[in-house]
Amino acid sequence: MGKKSRHRAQQRTDKTITPPPVVQAAAMPPASRKALLLACALLLAAIAVVFAQVRSQDFINFDDPPYVTENMTVRQGFADGTLRWAFTSFHGANWHPLTSLSHVLDVELFGLDAGAHKLVNVVLHAAAALLLLLFLFRATGEVWPSAIVAALFALHPTRVESVAWVSERKDVLSAFFWMLTLFLYAGWVRKGRKPLGMIAIALAFAGALLAKPTAVTLPFVLLLLDYWPFARRDWRRMLVEKIPLFALTVIDILMTLRAQTEAIGAVSFAGRIANTILSYAAYLKMLIWPSGLAVFYPYRTSIKSMDVIAAAVLLLAITAAALWLARRAPYVTVGWLWFVGTLVPMAGIVQVGRQSMADRYTYISYAGLFIAIVWGIRAFAISRPAFLKPAAIAAVAVILALAGATYVQAGYWQNSETLFSRALEVTKSNVVAHLNLGAALVDRGAPKDAIPHFRTAITLEPGSALAHGGLGYALTSLGDDVAAEQELRQAIKLDPKAPEPYRRLAHIELKKGNNSAALALLEKARASAHDPAAEAELAATRGDIDEALRLYASAVEQSPADGEIRNNYGAMLARKGGRDQDALAQYEESLRLRPDHYEAHMNMGALLSRLSRPEAVQHFQKAAELRPTSPEPRIYLALVYANANDPVRAVAEVEAAAEIDQVEANRFFSTAVRIPFKETNLADFRAALLAQAGKK
Repeated sequence: MGKKSRHRAQQRTDKTITPPPVVQAAAMPPASRKALLLACALLLAAIAVVFAQVRSQDFINFDDPPYVTENMTVRQGFADGTLRWAFTSFHGANWHPLTSLSHVLDVELFGLDAGAHKLVNVVLHAAAALLLLLFLFRATGEVWPSAIVAALFALHPTRVESVAWVSERKDVLSAFFWMLTLFLYAGWVRKGRKPLGMIAIALAFAGALLAKPTAVTLPFVLLLLDYWPFARRDWRRMLVEKIPLFALTVIDILMTLRAQTEAIGAVSFAGRIANTILSYAAYLKMLIWPSGLAVFYPYRTSIKSMDVIAAAVLLLAITAAALWLARRAPYVTVGWLWFVGTLVPMAGIVQVGRQSMADRYTYISYAGLFIAIVWGIRAFAISRPAFLKPAAIAAVAVILALAGATYVQAGYWQNSETLFSRALEVTKSNVVAHLNLGAALVDRGAPKDAIPHFRTAITLEPGSALAHGGLGYALTSLGDDVAAEQELRQAIKLDPKAPEPYRRLAHIELKKGNNSAALALLEKARASAHDPAAEAELAATRGDIDEALRLYASAVEQSPADGEIRNNYGAMLARKGGRDQDALAQYEESLRLRPDHYEAHMNMGALLSRLSRPEAVQHFQKAAELRPTSPEPRIYLALVYANANDPVRAVAEVEAAAEIDQVEANRFFSTAVRIPFKETNLADFRAALLAQAGKK
């Protein structure tokens, strides 16, 4: 070999990246062991403090109902067929049987305690962060850089969505198995690559896939890790040994494509590419300045070409720089490609859903960027020792700042109202936020406050059946049946398969006395979807009380937090006879769920009046407050006062009802249960009351 050849060979040898020394637990210096234990303890303590508040939070009306609260298979706990259901059904446009089973286990252990479900997310998140720390330490032998990466991963505000949202169990569960796979892989590489070790790695990877299909990128990340920190160079061998992992990847991709067939959006390919480029740039900004985070980011409908070009130039420049540093600073290359690659399944090239991007999509991806940043600063500080102390202080300050921001962000997840109110503060033209906030306000018994949100949603998206149906529901809650009917019919026109508008419209027809029309609508509701509530109302309208009671019991079991269904169930129990106490219990629960539910107050008042209980007055007064333009509660108050031998107050209520609407007041009086009063019209009733008052 000539001198030049030997010289070039020597240069290549000098540039070869030497793997860090093997760190065996038994040989670990006491100082390193103490530092590692301290880092783990500090990490777990910080996670506990930042996320402790989720214990007192509620479920969210976005995805949580189909995943948990209204999913009868999940809510019944482990039973015959549960395991088969988890592995054979598609759920939320995904195939994630392990996630489904984890929800079943939560219900088995904690019932529908939202705080407990969220705490399980916190535990899984903490375990994933701890495994990330241990993996990096096992791979590099560095305690504090590993701890800083794990802390940034665990305490960045974008983590809140995955941890505080029960439906995102798939994120934290998949991340746990993802980090476990990395930890096992590091041990496998360092300790001789034994076959049994690869079996354990494959099982952990399978767990990640079965929790969330986006884990398909993990084998590619392992190839990146082969380059750094493991400094392996036999690429053929590295690929062959991962064949079992790639086989699992292919199977999971096929299952996911089958699950998402009906969920893929109709956005043009050019629009998807533009949105993807902008989203990548937005994630970089979010990494550095995580402000204005929201549960839902509307899809970008107006995209400026210059914005796309600028974002593309930025991404290409960073990629070029990262590749240029492949030999000098391989951690930068690996970290950047980790970030870019793991985001691909969620980037929007294949658009699933209506969101342009999501905080939760960065869950695994940001770990790569944190590795690149922390190891880059570490290398700079080592070359300039005077920089070490300021770098350490800055790292602590950044972690504390992020922890504070994460604590604040977690607070927005208290309930649906706080969450979507925040989303509207930080996003524009957010139809989903308006719809969910409107639904949350109606559920809280504030339909008047919900109406502007439904109207705004209709302005933004006139073809939204959910917006028209929600507005119709809110209007019926306020007693405006004429306007409600128009909105409900429009909702049916836009989406003939949704059962709810048929049911709401049937209620209006029943009020008009159009039983045949109501029956036809309820038949359509039943035909459009398996809906126990619609079936119960159909049985009730037909007069089959026993069947209606059975179906209402099933509907309450399926939707225990639906105040309207409980009110209707109570009304049917009151009709049955001998079930008054059961009816009162359903009315009370309905009013607990929706304190301003007009019909529940009216029904409760009527039943209490029949039982000669004075609390009836309070409920009719509340109903009158809720609907000041309706004479109905005034008529019932008049009857209660008359029964209580208080003709003066009774006359005042009759006159108030007549002043609101004389015709409607007479109609309500004619249909009310007037025993022991025999008068057939309101004028005669008023005259009788005046005569009684004169005698007194």
